[in-house]
Amino acid sequence: MNSLTPEEFVNKYHGFDYVVIGGGTAGLVLAARLSEDPSVTVGVLEAGSYHADDPLVDIPGFVGRALGNPNYDWAYFTAPQKHVNSRSLFHPRGKMLGGSSGLNFMVTVYAPLLNVRASTSKEEYDAFEALSNPGWNWDSLLGYFKKSETVHPADKNIHSDRHNAVFNPEAHGTDGPIQKSFANWASDLNVPFFDALEELGVQRSADASSGLATGSYTILSAVDPATSKRSYTAPAYYVPNASRPNLVVLTSAHVVKLVLTGTGEPYTISGVQFTTSGSDKVYEVKAKREVILSAGAFGTPQLLELSGIGGRVVLEKAGVEVKVELPGVGENLQDHVYVSSTYEMSNKLETLDLLRDPERHAAETQLYEQAGKGMYSCTQSAHAYLPAAAVVPPSELKRLRGEIHNNTHGLDASVSLKKQKALLENWLVDERHPQIEIFSYPGFYPVPGKTPRPGAHYQTVVVVLLHPLSHGSVHITSASPLDKPTVDPNYLASNVDRDLLVHAMRFTKKLHDTESLKGLLVSYVEPAWGTDASGDSGEVSDEKLQEFVKNGVEPIWHPAGTAAMFPRAEGGVVDPKLKVYGTTNLRIVDASIIPIHIAAHPTATIIAMAEKAADIFKRDASV
Repeated sequence: MNSLTPEEFVNKYHGFDYVVIGGGTAGLVLAARLSEDPSVTVGVLEAGSYHADDPLVDIPGFVGRALGNPNYDWAYFTAPQKHVNSRSLFHPRGKMLGGSSGLNFMVTVYAPLLNVRASTSKEEYDAFEALSNPGWNWDSLLGYFKKSETVHPADKNIHSDRHNAVFNPEAHGTDGPIQKSFANWASDLNVPFFDALEELGVQRSADASSGLATGSYTILSAVDPATSKRSYTAPAYYVPNASRPNLVVLTSAHVVKLVLTGTGEPYTISGVQFTTSGSDKVYEVKAKREVILSAGAFGTPQLLELSGIGGRVVLEKAGVEVKVELPGVGENLQDHVYVSSTYEMSNKLETLDLLRDPERHAAETQLYEQAGKGMYSCTQSAHAYLPAAAVVPPSELKRLRGEIHNNTHGLDASVSLKKQKALLENWLVDERHPQIEIFSYPGFYPVPGKTPRPGAHYQTVVVVLLHPLSHGSVHITSASPLDKPTVDPNYLASNVDRDLLVHAMRFTKKLHDTESLKGLLVSYVEPAWGTDASGDSGEVSDEKLQEFVKNGVEPIWHPAGTAAMFPRAEGGVVDPKLKVYGTTNLRIVDASIIPIHIAAHPTATIIAMAEKAADIFKRDASV
């Protein structure tokens, strides 16, 4: 990695053709691809550090240990959320080279089904184009998904046919930078979990020609099977290209402002101002061609607003001069949320709870270090995607659709929001569109106020809302770049979101009433459906479950949409070439440009979008 002082970075080539703000999930992809041309200079500014050979980043089984640590994480907290009992919720974002791809849980789903090139995946990505963004659709992105990844087949000694650890080779890559593999360990709970889902009508999804868009499967994770380490954009895209003289990265560089040149629209971004850790001195690096903003769904709108690009009311209240009036900046915040339920299971099952035993922990540590296998080599792997009809009774589903149709749900402030509402209403009742992700964490997942019983084994079932109606915002409240923006996702502002999670919680109880799981169940932990597995049905009223959801809902940390790709007149911030309206040379590439959230963990999509963006920028430069 380049070891430069800030002064050397600024003076290198007397500025760069491309200045990339944020060496994270998208930024490093862009830097690697744009610097393939040796005549093009690329400078990257990253606020965090590069954590090379760091167990907290690399070891899959250590996932979550870096959360909240300021050396790795921006560690945001939301504003108090009115509809979840005024709780302020933790929201990590990667502060390191590689960004959140180095901090996340390594799930690499890039469509509603990882294993099947399903019709719904096409429709959800095609929705980008339907929202007035020509050229952004499934067909245009598929090649970039494949370009970005190398997928490795499952070890049949670990995964039997009943684990459904399969993938469609036609929909995946074979020689891309990000390595993806199936887990090197599978809990005894995985197969019973899949079997229980089948008892309730949710099939294993293994047939790529079936066209099914929902079902269960063992996921691929961003883990390199050669090393059993996390595969993310820093080692995958940057390290192999770090020796290029035309690719220069400066870490510990906190961008404070974009320098806008001109007397009015369109402005040219002539440079980027930044400080470094431990210093108040402001440096400015010149941009010869373009500036690419890849600071994430929270950081990107913050920098736009600090630079005078955003809504007039927000900017004037913060004391920032308005340069480009774009009311959509910081709006349209969308995020997936989850609620978990915990069940004590037979202690004959092998679960992650065994790691609380010092001897087993030592044995698993040795197994990982020597063979790259065992519990520390992976994260949870048993997932399913369900349409609303799988968890919601028909009459109730009809009511929920009516709720969407007859109320605004806050989605009436712009044309683009109204278009999203129409899509979300249709997707709710379309059985090809998953509304709920459900996965089995084979162990005790931390619950406030609850601790695992010594020697007990657990299953935590997590249900995730994939298409929330509730939208929020992220905005600055001062002109200081050191003040974090106010993140207000507005979670559960729509009762439809709350009620879908309530029904999903009831579904997890039904799972444990099936023949596949009830014989393994010891007791209900959270929520307390009953005192033990042999008691009554443990019915809990809707009112109590609603309170449980409001007290327990958390973000699963997939924020998107805060600098969305829409027409300017409809509340957009960037056009289909990802150029910010009112500027000549400012582009955005990160989760903030996603116009409507998808039923997927977004990292793979962000990487594919960055791959596509690099080609767009190269073509524009050649004209």
